[in-house]
Parts: sequence; C-alpha cells; structure tokens
Amino acid sequence: MRLQDWMEKTNTDIEATAKMFGVSIYAVKKWLRGDRIPRDAMKAKIRKITKGAINGNDWIEEGR
Repeated sequence: MRLQDWMEKTNTDIEATAKMFGVSIYAVKKWLRGDRIPRDAMKAKIRKITKGAINGNDWIEEGR
C-alpha cells in the first residue's frame, strides 16, 4: 500500500503522519511526491507502525 493510500484509509494528515514517524512534514511531503524515499531503517519503522500495511516495495511506485 502506498503512503498516500494508507493516510487516506486511516484518515491521517501530513502533520500526524510526520509526528507518528518522527520526521518533519517536509520529509513526508517529499515521500508523497516521490522526490525521496525513506532510508531502510525508516522503512522498517514505518512498516512496524503501519502493521505491515506499507512495506519496502511500496516505495517504488510512490509519487507516480
């Protein structure tokens, strides 16, 4: 599941997502646009927080 889809499904906005993942809102915006992808450690943290809904392969399609 893409980050945008997860945010919509869980009704989580950018600010809440950033706080939940421990990053800035700018980082989340870059992920959503596909400008950047999280580092492996952050991907693992996101996978854990989202209970596996977002996994490492989901970042390949982000921003398209």
